Amino acid sequence: MILFAATAFGDDPSSFPTSGLDAQSLGRGGTAIATLPGVSSTFGNPATLTPEGYYILGVEFLDPKDAPNTSWGLSIVDTSSAIRGALSYYRDPEFANFQKELWGVAFSQRLMPSLYMGESIHMGKYEPTATPGSEETLYAADGGLMYKLGDNVSIGYVVHNLYASDRDILEQYSGVGIGMLLPMTIHFTADFEEDPIITGESNLRTGIEFNPMERITGRFGFQDRANGSTYLTVGITYTDANGSLDAAILYNDETDETDTVAFGLSMGL
Repeated sequence: MILFAATAFGDDPSSFPTSGLDAQSLGRGGTAIATLPGVSSTFGNPATLTPEGYYILGVEFLDPKDAPNTSWGLSIVDTSSAIRGALSYYRDPEFANFQKELWGVAFSQRLMPSLYMGESIHMGKYEPTATPGSEETLYAADGGLMYKLGDNVSIGYVVHNLYASDRDILEQYSGVGIGMLLPMTIHFTADFEEDPIITGESNLRTGIEFNPMERITGRFGFQDRANGSTYLTVGITYTDANGSLDAAILYNDETDETDTVAFGLSMGL
């Protein structure tokens, strides 16, 4: 679930966001449990930081509908060494009710040739509804696994809020995901994740990624959320030797309105 679209602005945050914080993952439906990391991988499954051998700097701009400010984020992802890592910072992330700032750091290690483990830590500042004008900070830690079935299939599992600084606000919940490389180099992804707000309900995210041209990547996605809402996503990326330019939108299938627009820039270092 993309939490910035599911919670009311100004409420106390019920969870850290888990997906769709960068244009690439948003374009493929917000899937983030069994897919290669975008620049916001610190908030998905940290085990997806597999050794792909790259080092990138990413900048993201997110403009959710009715949000007072456009949020911007800066992330660094390094998968070039034995221990992979990522660092993300978001300013004015009011899509997640952390109105001030949002931090995330993640690490991943290979346990076996096809099995990876990851852990991440999050921090966010918000203004409590009970005491307007004050500022509170929440901390949480996540853990995840990813298993690769050859080069074409990956399976992920993540538990959010294994540790939480306030159990009355941040609930522990989990999710599973799958990524598959299909014929014609189409990459299919799907996440099934518990909803941290609606007890006993889950959210489904699906997406596809394909290359219609040599430097162009297209994406489509669908979300079926626990609250009964459905969303469509679409995204596009232009890639060259220096990096990539990304764009994506989140579209409300029921109201026929665009809910979120995202732009990103990634540069190889």
